[in-house]
Amino acid sequence: MADVNNEKILDNLKRKFNHGSHIIFWYDDNGEFTDKINEITNGLTGIAQVVVLHLGEQLKLKLKFLSASEEENFLIYSPEKQPVLEDNHLRDIILYSDTFTADAQEMIRRDLGLPEKMGSFVKEHSKFFGSKARRKSFSKYDPKSFDNNPELAILATLVNSQRVLVSYFDILRIVLCAGVHNDSYLNEFAKYGVLDAFWDNARKIFGYEEKQPSLIRLATSLFLTETFHQMDKEVPKQVNVYDLMTKYPNVSTFVNQFSNLNFNGDDKFEEVADEVWRFVDGNTLFKNIKVDDFAKSSVFSIFDRWILLWEQERLKLSDFDSQINGESFPEVVKHRLEMHYGSKYKVLYNMILSAWDLLSSVGRHPSTTTESMITDYINGGYLIDTYYRRFILNYQKSGMIEQFDQTKNLIESVYSNDYLNNYNFSWTEKLDYKKISSRHLQRNFYKNYVTTEQNRIVVIISDAFRFEAAKELERDLSMDDQIIDHQMNYLVSGLPSVTYMGMPSLLPNDRLSLVDKNLLVDGKEANNREKREEILIDKNPNSAAFALDDLKGATSKEIKRLFANKEVVYIYHNQIDAIADNKKTEDDVFKATAEAINEIKNLISRLRTNNINNFYITADHGYIYRADTLTDMDKISEDVSYGDLKSQRYIVTENLIDEPGIGKQKLADVLNNADSRWVYYPQTANVFKSAGSFNYVHGGASLQEMIVPLLKVKTTSSKSVAVDVELQLISSNRSITSLEVPIRLLQASPIDATNRPVVYDIYFEDDKDELISTKISINADSVETKVENRMTDLTINLVDKQYDRNSKYYLVVENTNTGKRVKAVYNMDIAGSGDFDF
Repeated sequence: MADVNNEKILDNLKRKFNHGSHIIFWYDDNGEFTDKINEITNGLTGIAQVVVLHLGEQLKLKLKFLSASEEENFLIYSPEKQPVLEDNHLRDIILYSDTFTADAQEMIRRDLGLPEKMGSFVKEHSKFFGSKARRKSFSKYDPKSFDNNPELAILATLVNSQRVLVSYFDILRIVLCAGVHNDSYLNEFAKYGVLDAFWDNARKIFGYEEKQPSLIRLATSLFLTETFHQMDKEVPKQVNVYDLMTKYPNVSTFVNQFSNLNFNGDDKFEEVADEVWRFVDGNTLFKNIKVDDFAKSSVFSIFDRWILLWEQERLKLSDFDSQINGESFPEVVKHRLEMHYGSKYKVLYNMILSAWDLLSSVGRHPSTTTESMITDYINGGYLIDTYYRRFILNYQKSGMIEQFDQTKNLIESVYSNDYLNNYNFSWTEKLDYKKISSRHLQRNFYKNYVTTEQNRIVVIISDAFRFEAAKELERDLSMDDQIIDHQMNYLVSGLPSVTYMGMPSLLPNDRLSLVDKNLLVDGKEANNREKREEILIDKNPNSAAFALDDLKGATSKEIKRLFANKEVVYIYHNQIDAIADNKKTEDDVFKATAEAINEIKNLISRLRTNNINNFYITADHGYIYRADTLTDMDKISEDVSYGDLKSQRYIVTENLIDEPGIGKQKLADVLNNADSRWVYYPQTANVFKSAGSFNYVHGGASLQEMIVPLLKVKTTSSKSVAVDVELQLISSNRSITSLEVPIRLLQASPIDATNRPVVYDIYFEDDKDELISTKISINADSVETKVENRMTDLTINLVDKQYDRNSKYYLVVENTNTGKRVKAVYNMDIAGSGDFDF
């Protein structure tokens, strides 16, 4: 008798009757269960009648069915083979009834919902199906996805694929991610008789065929084929055993899909690529490849390092016009950041790009007047400071990689000598405080800007917030549609350009006088927020002064209470100076600058929602920062008398100092009073010998220290209408005639306050939502106003497989921010060369 117990038979029969079966035919070909039919009959008591069908009794049974009620259930057991349908008098009843078999493998097939043609498949792999756990895992896959290749479902089960639709690509990715030298999955495949199926699919899909196949050789074939195709080169003879170009569309699709997957933060794609690189000795294989070639490929991460080092050599030669594949370095960076290793090398690319920006900008001769130098600085000259800040910040983020010390040293030399020293000398040589327009003097801020305001005005004063940082803030705010107006102006700080001078100068005043390190406002001290608030209230009783940090955690209700009936509000922000004026943290000054920009943006946003809409953003002073520690050669030795004020960037004294490299201004001109002292300062970026920070300094007369921002911002309380910019398909031909499909896309609008940048994924899928192509990411971030400059042409590779011309296929444009997908129907006018499911 078959090795199936009665309990299992009864369980299966009961389940069928419970699920709506009224008549079940059981043909027991060899009568193996004849002696057990009484036990089965007893087990079905109250559920169904058991009728034993013998030869010649078909008509008798048919009459019994005709007289039975619809509620009655029957199990028809025949100890003989089922007659062919044409000779079976019960054929009309069998057609609408259910069948049963006690064959263990057949029961498994039916339980799994597999078609009859897979009966032999289940029997052949009885060892695999002998486990209830494996059967449960197997059952989650859609049988239609492995109808012509059922071994794929076993492979998927053994690798624990999470896809409902079985895919060889997915199976292979999981196997490779476990390690190209790890045969644990292959051993499992062999154990359950599907190892040949695994390699057979590799042969059919990719053309990979070797007598002794291995994971590392398969991975090498895939990755090298994709690499050389991206480079528009044939696979070299010494490695042509790995050439899979005959199945390139499938190779490309697999490698592309693999590279786009995220494995919980682990870059498994890179791990496999690195193993392949070592396996073929990539350093030797690619040693003669030109930058124009490897810059086309996104397979191996070392190509990005080579591009960065190549550009470093160009920068050393001041070669800013060199191109890679007809693209300038900034264009190359944009494209590389959109490739697989873009996130890994983003910091380094941005670092070298900032170096390129800085070095290609330095070299102009300074203007010859105070006014023209200020004009040059605020209209673009400040960008050199921005480029330097970005370079140093990214250099610090990179871990200060030794290979890029050459660029770091070059940047330091050019920034300090060619820019700071050169421009500062020209600025201080021409600086005449009396010739600066009254409207741009910091000491006149309240009179010129606050008293003229008809609406409530909020003045945000950020300590050491340089002009160049405020320009970055302005740019960010300009992309917010809730900012309805913004105007950048400037103020010239007093000298010394320090907090104890700048903060009081921004208050209402008729008379300023410097006593020790206190700048008195009409005879009153203003060296803390409370004293400054008193001065503001004296001028306008409806005034207040807050610290930005105190407003961070305030609720809307608290903000409304604090600002109620206030006409003038000063908000003091001390992010940059607090970090940079400490020797232990001064090297975080550029990080603090980025944080200051974000904190001011967030504050404006919070206040805006509470109907506070008019702002000025300014600073007490700027600063100079150089990442290289100052040497004794950078320090000027100058003695001072008791009562004089001295710091690294200034000396305030009545004494005459007449030394080369030291400039001066009358303090009386700075404060508009009769003070007899002078303010002395280095005419370059050098410092006086004095206690203080090593790299961060201020107080002197450089453009970076004296030109502070005056950014006026007007907001609206209305809800934002900004949306992700659209990416539209504009290709007119919607027929697929080749596995390489050309696509033309248009970014519908330039990026602005109402159109946000967004990354889109572009790919093809079938009518089952299955991916059938490479997936390409497009960064829709163009600010170009000309339509033709916002167009993108690309080619998408389809998988080489059998396509149904009567089925629908779709190009998908997917917004990665929202997941929203726009689909365009394409007609299939080709038949794939493949004869497999993937």
